[in-house]
Amino acid sequence: MLKNAAKAAPGATPDIALATQSLARPSGAVRLGKQAAMVAILAMAYFLTAAVAAHLVDTQYNFFSDYISDYAVGSWGWIYGSAFLASCLGCLALATSLVLVIPSEAVSKTGVALLAVVGVTFAIDFVFPTDILPPGAPPTTIVGAIHLVDALFGWVLFAIAAILISSRLKRDAYWKQWQKILTNLAWLSVALLVALVAVVVSKAPFGGLAEKVFILERNIWGLTLGISIFRAPGGL
Repeated sequence: MLKNAAKAAPGATPDIALATQSLARPSGAVRLGKQAAMVAILAMAYFLTAAVAAHLVDTQYNFFSDYISDYAVGSWGWIYGSAFLASCLGCLALATSLVLVIPSEAVSKTGVALLAVVGVTFAIDFVFPTDILPPGAPPTTIVGAIHLVDALFGWVLFAIAAILISSRLKRDAYWKQWQKILTNLAWLSVALLVALVAVVVSKAPFGGLAEKVFILERNIWGLTLGISIFRAPGGL
């Protein structure tokens, strides 16, 4: 009701309009959504920390040619293995925060559902570790094949989810200010994913680097979205 009243008042200031829109969700739900956003932020921060730590302690792999999933195999594999689980938690928490905080007209339900599925793919990648292979080589075991197919599936779903979620934000005044940067980051993810696939297919010796750049950019999108949700009006 208040939201409609704000629309009907032509003299309403932007601050009043934003404050009114923040009431589109119950304050309790917004508060819980912001807590979920913080969980997502911490999970993604842990992922980045664990990924860096794995590269520092496990020096048997080549940073440029070996894929990042290789770091989940071996005596130090638990470090990056835990990063898979952190990514799973982060995606699920971020999806939850989207539903609880953002007004329904600005939320892509399909995008949120895909983001949750992406979270599940991280758990599957943890359970089914990769085969250690040369750049572009096919898996040699069923477990490795499951890991590869699941990873590719998750990458594609993430790119689609990011575009759907980002583009719909323009339907709300507060979220419109975040929509442009998030949409640009989403399309950059698509471009980097296409480049990654091209590098892998070509068996170039820098497939690991291409994958790491894509994964880093993906987490930047997630962190940006999580921070924007945590800073949203309401829920105090």
